[in-house]
Amino acid sequence: MSSSSESVVTGTVVSFLKNIPPFQFLSAAELSRLAGSMTLEFFPKDTVILSAGHPAAESLYVVHKGGVKLFLRSQVGKQLVLDMRSEGEIFGLLSIMSKDLARLDVTAIEDTLCYCIPAEQVQRLISSNAEVANYLLRTSVTRYIDRSLQELRTQTGLMGDTERLLYSLSVSDVPGVPPLLCKQETTIREAAQMLASSKATCVFVVDAAGVAVGIVTDRDFAEKVVAQALSLELKVTEIMSQPVVAVEANERLFHVLLAMVSRNIHHVLVTQQGTPAGVLTAHDLMVLQGKSPLNVVRFVETQTNVQDLAAAQTRINGLLPLLLREGAKASHVTRVVAEVNDRLIGKILQFAEAKIGRAPVPYCWVVLGSEGRREQTFKTDQDNALIYEDSEDEPKAREYFAQLAAFVQDALATCGYPPCTGNYMASNPRWRQPLQTWLSYFRAWITEAELHGTEDALIFFDMRPVAGDFSLFQTLAASVRELLKGAGMFKSVLACVSTMHKPPLGFFRNFVLERSGEHKNQLDLKLFGTGPIVNAARMFALDVGVEPTNTGDRLSALTSKPDRDPAIFQDMKEAFEFLTLMRLECQLHQVRDGKELSNYISPDALTHLQRSLLKEAFRTTTRAQALIEENFRTAIWSQLGR
Repeated sequence: MSSSSESVVTGTVVSFLKNIPPFQFLSAAELSRLAGSMTLEFFPKDTVILSAGHPAAESLYVVHKGGVKLFLRSQVGKQLVLDMRSEGEIFGLLSIMSKDLARLDVTAIEDTLCYCIPAEQVQRLISSNAEVANYLLRTSVTRYIDRSLQELRTQTGLMGDTERLLYSLSVSDVPGVPPLLCKQETTIREAAQMLASSKATCVFVVDAAGVAVGIVTDRDFAEKVVAQALSLELKVTEIMSQPVVAVEANERLFHVLLAMVSRNIHHVLVTQQGTPAGVLTAHDLMVLQGKSPLNVVRFVETQTNVQDLAAAQTRINGLLPLLLREGAKASHVTRVVAEVNDRLIGKILQFAEAKIGRAPVPYCWVVLGSEGRREQTFKTDQDNALIYEDSEDEPKAREYFAQLAAFVQDALATCGYPPCTGNYMASNPRWRQPLQTWLSYFRAWITEAELHGTEDALIFFDMRPVAGDFSLFQTLAASVRELLKGAGMFKSVLACVSTMHKPPLGFFRNFVLERSGEHKNQLDLKLFGTGPIVNAARMFALDVGVEPTNTGDRLSALTSKPDRDPAIFQDMKEAFEFLTLMRLECQLHQVRDGKELSNYISPDALTHLQRSLLKEAFRTTTRAQALIEENFRTAIWSQLGR
């Protein structure tokens, strides 16, 4: 190769390295000298670049294009991913420094180009340049100092005292006990004798086909038989509870936890293709966990006044960093927090009724917005409303529910949930109405659609019941679904509102950031990240009558619709999961640093891989918004300023 060609190649390498730490600390001459010793290697997707226990790397790798994952394998063959590296990031330093064997497995996750710096050049840089040495030590060594590699290798599928097991193991990985089964014609006496002669705490009632149709626990015998002096010769079906909550053996343990928390149950039936195969109890899960959401729920349930309940709120806040640290998915974290918050609201309503008396007519307490979607993060304000049955004595009902709503607002504030700045609360008389009034609200929003009214009403299309008579909500929801079937104008206006906030990507796919003010050079992950996906998912869900309010659930339901392209909805779901996790992690750091919570991030503070994934998430949102415009754009948009 001619000297001029070598110069061009060296210049290309120098241009790449000079913006990447720690090479940015080097002088132009040092960079040129280093570039002259480097080679460029190509690794096709899934290529094993380094293997733990095999000879150490002979080079430090700098990712030029593509990406790699760093991981270990446990003794049971489970892959434990430690990190991902993308453009501009390095790997192989631990291997070079050990000089004997590689410590981690490294595999290309896509077609990858890497610059390779010979080990002797790396050693020279470390010994001669303090800034380079400090950076490499800080980023490639101390990031693992709190993680014992030996512990990771020896982690088995059945042992451990970390909550991570709850999110990584399947139900079948936990040694349960066979279920105790009885037939429908079994008497209460016979069932009690079966329970007494075994170590079980419940018996499942099965039909002729062997399918579980009910459950009887030791508590049922005490509360339903002994306390009510029932005849022991009655059939066990007289005291069984229905329906049976069951999970297949291949389900994640997290789903068992969520079922127990949301339904306040202690036993879940494990099935193999529908056939009873085992039983999991709350105790089984608590053995796996040092701190459990189940414990937080039970703490909430045992409180007797608002002041003590406020102490439970600190435990709820503590769940987020705990669950994030232990590897739970972002969507799992927000669901757990929502379930616990629902319990807190239910408890407050109990306190309210104990103080002001029973309600004169049935009512349903509903939550809205992110709470209605089960997508709350670290800090949430009060977004709620109240539906009550139409009353012959309306003044009396109005007065009672005004007192109830005021009590709940004050109690929630005491527990750390500030009032909604937009006044979307049951304490606002407008959002505390009988069922017929709520029906008229939705009828007007849908049949008389206009821009600002639709914007204001969005929060109510994420409504979810949490306490009281759910049939009131269900009646309202059924009517809304009927109204939406022929609501072309409303859907067009809703589509316009749903696509207002475009992802912050410029013409050259660079991030569009705030130009001035407190958040200069930052972007809002909620307004331009999760928000547009929430809006798009709601738009598509309302169009086809999907009932769930949770964004992930909406997108999952949409993927099964035959008239939709399932790829976009799966991509939206993955993008939403990533953006939610990024928001949670950002707020976790803010909490730790004692800073005011916000949804702003600086792209410069992200890794190359995070920036790449963030851009991909924004591109997915752009595709979703384009699909909305394609399906719902009408002439009305020009009148709406679009």
